[in-house]
Amino acid sequence: MRKHFSSRVLGAKRSAIRELLKLAERPEIISFSGGFPDPETFPHEEFAEIAAEEIRDNYRDVLQYSTTEGSKTFRRGVSGWLKEQGIEASIDEILVTTASQQGLDLICKAFVDPADVIFCGLPTYLGAIQAFTLFQATKIGIPLEDDGMNLDVLEEEIGAARRGGKVLKGIYVIPDFQNPSGITMSLKKRERLLEIARREDLLIFEDNPYGHLRFSGEPIRSIYSLDDEGRVIMLVTFSKTLAAGLRLAVMLARGDAMDALVRVKQATDLCTSKLIQRLAARYIERYRFDLHLAEISRTYRRKKEAMIRALERYMPAEDGIRWTDPDGGLFVWMWLPEGIDTEEMLDRAIEEKVAYVPGAATHVDGGGANTLRLAFSLASEEDIDEGIRRLAEVVKREIAAKKREGVAT
Repeated sequence: MRKHFSSRVLGAKRSAIRELLKLAERPEIISFSGGFPDPETFPHEEFAEIAAEEIRDNYRDVLQYSTTEGSKTFRRGVSGWLKEQGIEASIDEILVTTASQQGLDLICKAFVDPADVIFCGLPTYLGAIQAFTLFQATKIGIPLEDDGMNLDVLEEEIGAARRGGKVLKGIYVIPDFQNPSGITMSLKKRERLLEIARREDLLIFEDNPYGHLRFSGEPIRSIYSLDDEGRVIMLVTFSKTLAAGLRLAVMLARGDAMDALVRVKQATDLCTSKLIQRLAARYIERYRFDLHLAEISRTYRRKKEAMIRALERYMPAEDGIRWTDPDGGLFVWMWLPEGIDTEEMLDRAIEEKVAYVPGAATHVDGGGANTLRLAFSLASEEDIDEGIRRLAEVVKREIAAKKREGVAT
């Protein structure tokens, strides 16, 4: 059978990390692995009321096909909501997708040929790495600083890739509370990144799953809102803000870019569920979405603070151990001393009934072995404290073992 597989499929291996983390689904394991939203943040009562009304009174419309671009009702609602966030996007600039992962797939289909170069963070979102790999892109990682991507290194890598005769297509960034690091890109860097993209004639793929889950600090303008040339394509999902099971997101694009995305979506799934779009549209129309976002942000802030307190309380005071303290989002990023391999350590962590995502899976350059991602969104505050205590015990034993081997200090 394998002889019939496409080269894309042959080159796309199953993620060993995802397979291993299936063990974390066991109820006795405290999992900091998946970026799952807290189900108590889902407005299930409101959705039940809206769904009953729409299916009973409007079934001829909502149970029918939608247009490829998406329901005008939903796109109008999204356009109005985005305007409140300082993002001007007419309904013609909005394409509805079946979650943001489909958006990444459409970006690859519309813009990426085999061997084309995409620049991305070190680390970056695992799902983006998988999409770029499936479409045989050349992925060049750019290290992150405390305020986002190191743009000096980006410019150096752009120059090296051009001298190597490569075809450069775009830069993939998650500017707000980045997955997996939790780092936010400064406005100064967003502006400079756009200048680099203009000068080098590159696209920017701006992924924004968490930008509306801010706990502290002031919102920063999106790169899309700074762009006046149509070279920025923005992804906005409702998985973290309404419900992951809706599998609903939008892409913002202008002109020829939007036309290309619509054409590849037509060939992909024809359209996204109109019923799901109507549920979200009616919720945004009928209820105070801003109040909902403020409430769930408070929930996640409490959980993040519980995780930071637990890390400070339980983690050993060793050189090389540090973590981010994000202003929003769902993730804390952690560094362990050099010589600790968090992928190998995961087996021992699961034995202690705690799970996380090893950092190497989020690096396109083979690095990140001593890093890990901790998602604080799903676990209760009590489980966060206990889970970090368990993890700290595993870390202490790893450090002690490496010291005996003369590897870690």
